[in-house]
Amino acid sequence: MESVLFANIKKLFAKELYSCVIPLSSLLSTLLQNDRNVATPEMEYQVLLFSGNAHYYERNYRLASKQYEAALLMRKTMLRSKNTQLASIEITFEQFSELETRYRLAKCYHELGEDRKAIGALHALPLKARSPKVNMLLAQLWQYGKNTDNAEAIAAYKEVLGDCPMALGAIEALLMLSMDGIEVNSLVVNASAVPKHIDWLSSWIKAHAQLYGREHLEASKTFQAINDNTKFHQNCYLLTLIGKSLYYYGRYIPAQQYLETALMINPHNTEALMPLAVVYEYNQKLTELDKLSSQMGKIKDLESDHWFVVAESCYAAGQIEKAVSFAKKAIELNERNVEAQLLRGRICLQLKQRLEAISYFRAAQCIASYRFEVYKGLYHCYVGMKRRDEAQAMCALAVRYFRNSPRSYVMFARVLLHSNNPLAKKSAKKFLAKALEIDEHYAVAVALMADVCQANGETQEASAMLKKQVMTFPNPSYFSMLGDLRRTVRDLDGALEYYTIALSLEPNDRRALKGVNALTRGGDKQDQDTSLMISRIRDEEWQIDDEAEESSSHDDDDSDTYSDPFWQDLESEVIN
Repeated sequence: MESVLFANIKKLFAKELYSCVIPLSSLLSTLLQNDRNVATPEMEYQVLLFSGNAHYYERNYRLASKQYEAALLMRKTMLRSKNTQLASIEITFEQFSELETRYRLAKCYHELGEDRKAIGALHALPLKARSPKVNMLLAQLWQYGKNTDNAEAIAAYKEVLGDCPMALGAIEALLMLSMDGIEVNSLVVNASAVPKHIDWLSSWIKAHAQLYGREHLEASKTFQAINDNTKFHQNCYLLTLIGKSLYYYGRYIPAQQYLETALMINPHNTEALMPLAVVYEYNQKLTELDKLSSQMGKIKDLESDHWFVVAESCYAAGQIEKAVSFAKKAIELNERNVEAQLLRGRICLQLKQRLEAISYFRAAQCIASYRFEVYKGLYHCYVGMKRRDEAQAMCALAVRYFRNSPRSYVMFARVLLHSNNPLAKKSAKKFLAKALEIDEHYAVAVALMADVCQANGETQEASAMLKKQVMTFPNPSYFSMLGDLRRTVRDLDGALEYYTIALSLEPNDRRALKGVNALTRGGDKQDQDTSLMISRIRDEEWQIDDEAEESSSHDDDDSDTYSDPFWQDLESEVIN
C-alpha cells in the first residue's frame, strides 16, 4: 500500500495538484511511522519534501517550514550514514536539493516574520554554493529585515552582480545603500558575464546614483537622455523614473505628465500609482485623483499601494478620519511604504499631533533619507513644538543634503525670516537668492524674496522681479503682491488692477481679497503686519503650520535663542 500511495503522491505533484498532495502525504507519513518495517529513510525524506513543497505552493508557510526543517534534519542523518541514494533523489527532483530546500525554508521564515531564522537557513549554505537567487534573498533580508546590516547586504548584492551583471534590482539596491555609482558601474562592467552592447547601462547606473544621492533634477535629465537617445523610448518603467525624479525635486506639473503617460501605457504599473496620486493633490487635480481612487474599488486584493491612493484621495477631500484609517492599512501591509508614512506625518501635523508626526517622518527617513519631504516635515514639527534648535539643525541638514534644490534654501530662509535678529533676516535674502539662482521661477522663493524686498523698502526691485515672473507664469499670488506694492506707493488704481487680475485667476485668493477690502475702506495705509509678510503663496507641497511659525517668531526669548549667528557657517559653506 505504501508503494501505491507514494507513486500517486509523485504523480499528483508532477501534475501540480498540490492541494491533493498534502492529505495523501500526511496519510503515508502516518503509515510509515506506524509500520517501521516498511519505512525507509529515502521514502520518508521524499515524503517530507513532497509535503513541504506542496504546502509552500499553497502558501501554508508555517506547515511548509516544519516539513522542510524535518527534511533537512533527516538529510543530515543520511549524509552521516553515507546513504548512497540521497544524490540520486536530488538529481531526479531538482526541487529536492539542499540549496532549493533552504531557499524555500528561508522564504517561509520571511513570510512568517522570522528573518533571523531565514538568514540562518541561508548561511548554512557554503559561500561558493550559493546561487544568485540565494544571494539576492540574503541581501534583501539584511537590507530590509529587522536586523539590518548594510555591509552584509552590500556583500551579497555584489555576489549577485558577479554572476548576473544585468540584475537591475541589485544595482539599484547598492546605490540605495549609498555605494558610489562609479564603483557600482565598475563592478558591472568588469563582471565576467557582462553582455555586449549595453552602453546605456552606465547612464542607468549614473541616474540611479543621482536619484539616491539627492540630485533629483540631474537624475531626471539622465533618465530623459536614455529615453531620448536609445530604443527604450517611452518605456513605462523609464517614464516612471523620470516622473518620480521630478516629483522628488518638486516639479509637480511635468512629473504628472510623465507619470500619467507611464500609467496609460501600463495601467498595472504600481510604481507610478502612488507618486501620481500625491502629484494630483499637489497640483489640485482633485477630480483626477478621485477617478484614480475609484479605480481601486475594481481591484479584488488591494495592496499597500492601492490603500495609499484611497487614503490620499480622502485626505485631499478633507476626510481625515478615513485618510488615517486607509493610510494605517497601507503601512500595515508594507511598513516600507514611504508615501504612506509621509502622509501619516502630514495628517498628524495638521492635527497638531507633532510628537506622533515626528515618529512617522523618522520612519520615512530610515527608509528614504533622499526625500526632501522628510526634513520639511520634521522642521515643521520642531517649529510647532518651539524646539528652535532642532528646527535650525534640520534646515541646516537639508541645505547640506540638497545643495541643488531650491526648496532647502527656501526652508532655511524661513527660519531666518522668523528670527528677531536683524542679521539673520539680512542673511535670509542670500539664501533666497541662492534658491532663485538654481531655479529663477521657483514660486515660493520668488514670493518670499518679493516680501523681503518690500519689507526692506526695495519696492522697485520687488516690482521688477514680479513683473518678470508674471510674463512667464501668471500666478495669482504674484499679481496680489504687485497690488500690495502699488498700494504701498499709494497707486490705488494700479493696486486695484492687479488685485482684479489675481481674483480673475483665483477667485479665493486671500491676499487679493484682503487688499481689495483695504482699498474699499479707503485705506491707502499698509496693514501693520506687512512689515514682513511671509508670503501666503500656496505651499508647494502641503499646508505649512504658519501659525506655529509666527507664534514661534514672536516669543519673548526668541532674540536670545537667535543671538548666536548659527547660520553663518552654513552661509559661508554653501553660498559664499
